[in-house]
Amino acid sequence: MVPTHWFPASWVTGWWGKGAAWVPGSLLGRWRDAVAALWVAGLLLGLPFLSNDQLGVLLLGGVGLGFGLWLLEPPAGIWGTAVLYWVTLTLATAFSPVKMAALSGWVKASLYLSALGVLLRGVRRWGQWLMILYLLVALLVAVVGLRQWFFGAEALATWIDPESPLAGTTRVYSFLKNPNVLAAYLLPGVGMSLGCLLGWRTWAQRALAVTLVLVLTVCVVLTGSRGGWLGLAAVYTSFGVGLGWGWWQWSPHRPLWQRVLLWVGAGLVLVIVLALLGRSERLRLRFLSIFAGRADSSNNFRINVWAAVLAMIRDHPWLGIGPGNRAFNLIYPLYQRPNFNALGAYSVPLEVAVESGLLGLGAFLALTGTILHRSWQNLSYLMKKPCPQAFLLMGILAGMVGTMTHGLVDTLWFRPQVQMLWWFSVALVFGRYDSKSSP
Repeated sequence: MVPTHWFPASWVTGWWGKGAAWVPGSLLGRWRDAVAALWVAGLLLGLPFLSNDQLGVLLLGGVGLGFGLWLLEPPAGIWGTAVLYWVTLTLATAFSPVKMAALSGWVKASLYLSALGVLLRGVRRWGQWLMILYLLVALLVAVVGLRQWFFGAEALATWIDPESPLAGTTRVYSFLKNPNVLAAYLLPGVGMSLGCLLGWRTWAQRALAVTLVLVLTVCVVLTGSRGGWLGLAAVYTSFGVGLGWGWWQWSPHRPLWQRVLLWVGAGLVLVIVLALLGRSERLRLRFLSIFAGRADSSNNFRINVWAAVLAMIRDHPWLGIGPGNRAFNLIYPLYQRPNFNALGAYSVPLEVAVESGLLGLGAFLALTGTILHRSWQNLSYLMKKPCPQAFLLMGILAGMVGTMTHGLVDTLWFRPQVQMLWWFSVALVFGRYDSKSSP
């Protein structure tokens, strides 16, 4: 057994203890929650509007802030599996066949994980206000998307095969410049707004929540993102399952009119979505193409990319080729099938496996499992009786399920606009609605 008697007198512990003495009187020590919340607010405001480089600078500033907050409070909870995942990415970079290209991907991943420390601190006292800020920004983004649907929008990329009957279909993208990214950006907001619909108490708040649910849902549908549609279905399904569980436990405490109103609202959303698909033949064909297999060009493209990625994993099984799209772009051409160029694996589990191998995939699954386990603990704690926090947490988790479902068929999770919302949701689970700190 490793001796531990030296730890209280060690240099590290002594330095930590001396350093902690000035914390309460320091500027960062007194205002650490407000400073962290201000940084998170800036991030949420900038996600749909700033370029990736600009977001990188903002995240880099968060690294220094996160290190200072880490000194104020030792890491706990999620950090064990998060550090394990980061270590596997570091090893994958060190043993990558294209080390310099993988290094840039490692830097990006490190920035994302470092930001989690600031997010956890920022949401502790200001989590609900920060969530409202994101929802209001998402509402603005979605309204611009709806405007593009009614007035037309120029396609900025070849999102649809020009030879298919869907050529010319308007796919809204708002400020995100890509309809698939827009759908992924809005999915957490759909889940959160569903939670707000039941968790907020005043009629003005509920009116805002209804507006958020309808506008964000319709905008996701109008993106034409099939992965986004699958994610949207997962959001509503998981939220419905959570409510079913809750109603079964709370039935003696809830009046009948509230239960009826809930299902009327769910039916209204379903009718609106079906009406959109029914009135637009192009949207309907787009939806049916999900089940067309290789007969659809986009499906066929993904299947061929997945086959090439599996071959890459077979040749680099343990630590992969290294993180990042630059490493992928250098190795993938050696395995690609003719006329099937790709910028990624188009599946988050496959992307993680090809970048950091089976060891990295195991660490990633451990991290995801830790998040889901703590989420289940927190939800079980809050659902002992009906309370606003239970509905809000249920909506946050539904948004996370939608993002995970979308990630099975696309790699947009690696975009900063999407991944930072994922870590924001995780921070809410661990830092705001945690069972250990809930009243």
